[in-house]
Amino acid sequence: MATKKPLLRHLLDTIITIKLEPAGETFHIHKGLLCHASPVFRAMTQHDWKEKEDEYIVLNDEDPEVFRRFMHWLYYGTVLDSDETIQTISPQELAHCYFLADRRDIPALQNYLMDLILHQACTLSYFLGSMQPLVWANTPEQSPLRKFLVDLMAFATDIPRIFQDENEKDRFDKCFVVDVLIRTHKAPKLTGWKDFHERRCDYHVHNATLPVCSINRREQPGKQGREINQHFSGGMQIP
Repeated sequence: MATKKPLLRHLLDTIITIKLEPAGETFHIHKGLLCHASPVFRAMTQHDWKEKEDEYIVLNDEDPEVFRRFMHWLYYGTVLDSDETIQTISPQELAHCYFLADRRDIPALQNYLMDLILHQACTLSYFLGSMQPLVWANTPEQSPLRKFLVDLMAFATDIPRIFQDENEKDRFDKCFVVDVLIRTHKAPKLTGWKDFHERRCDYHVHNATLPVCSINRREQPGKQGREINQHFSGGMQIP
């Protein structure tokens, strides 16, 4: 999912301070850019709070490193630092960024992260089943990230082994295992990793501002998009 470039007027405005408690760290960010990305933050800056007068917002539930990656995405369109690659960042780190985007209603960031997580599973063969407890503890029931993990496990896991192996049986939430079994028997079968790539729009968040995925228009701008396309199209970028 392509990230919209912010307009210049969204950048050149008031700088506000974000205070993370109890970590005690502060971040300085252009208010217009923050509000452009998130209606949750926009509401915070519009309400007649003391924080509004002093141009700061206090957040009590965000990890400083995760918030730093969010800011990096706002300004540069990626959560990866210049010395990082999709191979060096863990799926868990991406998931925590996804949780922030979910809490703050930032679907563009959710979709971008979803594509990275899918890329790690399909191209790098990362086993993401271990993320199930983390994801279920931090997302709502209808989360696209939950749907992806259910589909992934239904496609890539030896389901009977989960019930036969005592260690494996206690590893996953029982409701998750039931969802995987239902997915295996009732939903259309995913026959290969390419299916995940072609259907990744199913795991995206859509709303009035993001009604259509760029993949439906056969677009994948940016280096990350080119890497994904090259993997699934035999080394040739999808036009």
